[in-house]
Amino acid sequence: MNKGKLMKIFIIIVSIILLLGLFVIIGVSFLSSSPKDDVFDHITLDVEETSDAYIIYAEEPVANLVFYPGGLVEAKSYLYFANLLAQEGVNVWITKMPLNLAILNRFAFLDVYEESDRPWFIAGHSLGGASATYVVDEHDDKLDGLILLAAYPPSSVDLSSKEIPILSITASLDGVMDLDAFEDRQALLPSDTSYHEIEGGNHAYFGYYGSQRGDNDARITVHEQHQITVSLIMTFMKGD
Repeated sequence: MNKGKLMKIFIIIVSIILLLGLFVIIGVSFLSSSPKDDVFDHITLDVEETSDAYIIYAEEPVANLVFYPGGLVEAKSYLYFANLLAQEGVNVWITKMPLNLAILNRFAFLDVYEESDRPWFIAGHSLGGASATYVVDEHDDKLDGLILLAAYPPSSVDLSSKEIPILSITASLDGVMDLDAFEDRQALLPSDTSYHEIEGGNHAYFGYYGSQRGDNDARITVHEQHQITVSLIMTFMKGD
């Protein structure tokens, strides 16, 4: 086969790969959940946007939190949640993830972290929480706690021997999280992990992006679920 034919075949193969990649990106963008239209009506503090994250700084910060969004959920869908935390004194970084999948940049925390007198926490919703456990597994010396929202570690991450506070918050009407896996993976978390279930809440209401396929209808409002979640987190951060 001459060089001309080889070059044509190479160009065809590369074109197919690029086209498939484009279809994947378009498909992921189409499937990703966006924040509700009124999200900024509930934001009382300034939002700073960088290429890597949305940031809301507290006026009198007492802690830092890096948050990993749920799978196929846009980062700004958690701005309402971040605003509530910032009102309580927590600086919050909501990381932007490639294709809205935290597993593709599971160590994004390290891009934000810098030594500080304030404690550092990492948190994540669903797939974001699972991805955050990798940071705890390898860099727990930089962290003061892990917060899992409707999330659990992957089978390859065993945190059971880690001496780090962990808070796990779920919702009673969550129709998305695998409950069997959630119960099984508790063996991979420290025995003193703090578990809380929000009665009447669902999976999607840990964010602010409306409903989610496969989820159950909540019996409380998204605002109520956020308030309960933030209250539990602040109690956890204070060590109460």
